[in-house]
Amino acid sequence: MVRVCRVVPKDWHKFQPLGDVIPRTRFIVFKTPINSQLKTKIFKDQRFTTNDLFRQLAERGQHLGLVVDLTDTDRYYDKEDITGLCIQYEKVNCPGRGFIERDDCVESFNQAIQEYIDKCEDPDALIGVHCTNGINRCGYLICRFLIERLGWSSHEAIDAFEQARGYSIEKGSYVMALHKAAKDSRTKQRADSDSDSSERRKKKKNKRKHQEDENNSAINEVHMINAILGELGQQSASVSGTGYQHSPTGPQSAEPSQPQQHWGFAIKRSKYAQLNQPVTNSTPPDNSATDGTPLDEEEYEEEEYEENEEEAEPEPGKGQSASSKRRARRNRMQNCMKVMARGRFHEIQAMREEIALTHGNARDL
Repeated sequence: MVRVCRVVPKDWHKFQPLGDVIPRTRFIVFKTPINSQLKTKIFKDQRFTTNDLFRQLAERGQHLGLVVDLTDTDRYYDKEDITGLCIQYEKVNCPGRGFIERDDCVESFNQAIQEYIDKCEDPDALIGVHCTNGINRCGYLICRFLIERLGWSSHEAIDAFEQARGYSIEKGSYVMALHKAAKDSRTKQRADSDSDSSERRKKKKNKRKHQEDENNSAINEVHMINAILGELGQQSASVSGTGYQHSPTGPQSAEPSQPQQHWGFAIKRSKYAQLNQPVTNSTPPDNSATDGTPLDEEEYEEEEYEENEEEAEPEPGKGQSASSKRRARRNRMQNCMKVMARGRFHEIQAMREEIALTHGNARDL
C-alpha cells in the first residue's frame, strides 16, 4: 500500500498550479499535484490533482511526454497516475536544505532530460517539472540545464523561467549559485576552446611537418634518380665512345686502320657500283632467240662473256695499244664479276685456274 501524506504543504495553495512553456524549450513547470485524500482538506477552487493537470493541458492543446518529480517524498500522489497514461516518469530526490551543494542532483536531472530529448520522437511532447511549489528547486535545476547544456547566460535563464512560471526564485542563494555556475561554465568553455585550439594548432603543425617531410623525401628521391641516370649516362658514353678506352689490351686509336679486303670482295663491290649506275650509251641486248623465245639470264650472261672474250682478243699481226690493254683488262674484270655474281663454285674455280695460268696473279689482271 502506498503511503500518503496527510498534510497539505505549507503555502501550497498560494501559487498557481500551472505555468507556461519556457520559450525555445520544452519545459513546463507546475506545483506538485495532491491525492484525493488531501484535496478534501482544502477549498474546491484550490484543489490540484493529476486529473486537473491533464485537463488543463488538454484545454491548451498540450500533452506531456515526461514528468520529473523533484520532491523529496512520494506521498503527495501515486506515480501510477502518470505512468498509467503512458507518460514517462523520473524521480530526482532533492532535499529542501543544502540543495545547491548537491551536484549529483544536477547531474541526474541533466542526464534524465538529455536522454529523453535524444530518444523522444515527438517534438511536441512537453517535459513537466515540479517540486513542492514549482519555484525554487524547479527554477534552479531548469536554469542549470539551460546554462550548462544549451549555453544560456544566467540572466537569460532566470528571466525566461520567471516569466514562464509567473513567480521569481525566492531564495537568493539559488540565484547566486546560478550566476556562479554560469561563470564556471564560461571558464570551462574557454578552457575547452583553448585546448581545442591548441590541439588544432598541434594538428596543423604536425600536418605541415609531415608535408615538409614528404616534400624533402620526394626531392631526395629525385636527386637520387638524377644521380643514377647521370652515372648510367657516363657509363654508356664510356662504352659507346671512342674505341673501348678501358679495354685490358690498352687504349686504341680513335680511327682504327681498316683491314685489307679480299680481292673477290673488291670485285663484287665494284660490280654492284657499276650496276647501280645508269646505262647511257649501251643498247639493250637482244633477248630473243631464233625461235622467238627469250633467253634466260644465264644464257645471256654466257653470250655476253663470249662476246667480251672475242673483243678482248687482239687482231693477228697487230700489237696492242695502251687503250686496248685497258679495255681488255676492264672486260676481264667484268667477266670475273659476273662469274662471282652467279656464285657457282666450279665456274669460280675454273676462272681462278685460268687467271693463274694466264697472268700468274690476280693483281696482274
